[in-house]
Amino acid sequence: MLQYDPRSISSKVYQNLKKLKDETPNNSDQKEQKSQAVELYNYIATWGLLRLKAEEVALNQNSKKKTVKCFFKTLAKVAFPDVDLHPISQSEESQGIEFLTGRSTSEYLGLTALALQVAREFAFWSEAIYAHLKDAEKNHKSN
Repeated sequence: MLQYDPRSISSKVYQNLKKLKDETPNNSDQKEQKSQAVELYNYIATWGLLRLKAEEVALNQNSKKKTVKCFFKTLAKVAFPDVDLHPISQSEESQGIEFLTGRSTSEYLGLTALALQVAREFAFWSEAIYAHLKDAEKNHKSN
């Protein structure tokens, strides 16, 4: 049985989101990443995890796509810590979609509940990790 430690979710989200930001030098791309990170919870709550996985494949904005990929990578590490490359973190050839559609109702709903918690952490940490964007915007407006 998986031992639940809320810090494990928080720390994984922080590490992965910070890495994503650090790998993105462009402020406008970072703004898109932050926006996407904040929207994840509402998207999952409204449309579901399966549609978010499909959206990952369909997104044409690279910065937003990277954020969704980061989300699924984080979810996979939280939900399946013993598996290195879990299908849910894969976007190629719709492996993640096939994995999600192959789950029982209770497995899918349980994973969705965990995804909502991970998404909530993404929204929280995006405010801290991308805080410099607010400062840059304030400086730009005052000039």
